Amino acid sequence: MKVIPIIEAPERAAEIARILADGGLACFPVRGAYRIAADARSEDAVTRLMQSKRRAHNHPTLVLVANLAGARGIVDGTAWKTTRRLAERLWPGPLTLVLPPSDELPAKVRKVLSRATGKLGIRMPEDPLVSLILTNFGGPLLLSSANFEKKPGSSSAAAVRQRFVRAVDIWVDAGDVTPAAPSTIVEVTETSWTLLRDGAVPLADVERAAA
Repeated sequence: MKVIPIIEAPERAAEIARILADGGLACFPVRGAYRIAADARSEDAVTRLMQSKRRAHNHPTLVLVANLAGARGIVDGTAWKTTRRLAERLWPGPLTLVLPPSDELPAKVRKVLSRATGKLGIRMPEDPLVSLILTNFGGPLLLSSANFEKKPGSSSAAAVRQRFVRAVDIWVDAGDVTPAAPSTIVEVTETSWTLLRDGAVPLADVERAAA
């Protein structure tokens, strides 16, 4: 595993993106925890991520996108009025939008990523480093917390390194990170929306943005 100190990470975002584009796994801090990222469109990369953390295939999925346009090949419903309003008014930020998977995804990837709920979560991150990696990568990234099933420790640099030193190709070392409030999760349909989890974006903000 190649290790990059957090202070060097912005200038090496293109290197991280190249590893991801080659089907590799990258680990970096996102909203108060280390996360493992993989090319969301690659069957091999998605499989590697699942295997690396002994993840069951029945957990909800989060995909990071650079903008709403970048989600079009991942989920359907990007043109719906509510989706557009929420994305335009609350992205980038800790708001996860849950939408149906797109038929443009490879069939096996779509099956794995949507197995838990039949939907996918997408988010445009506010973190400058993650945004830079996404821009250099030029596509959506599947994201999963850097811990094993039912095991804590994704905020601990030592725990992450110990568990994933052989599985992850490149790691941005920021030391121990301070946990943050979880994202707000909203499921969107063509005609309505539903709050699935309270989080960092207040419900009142979601209501105003969707109106």
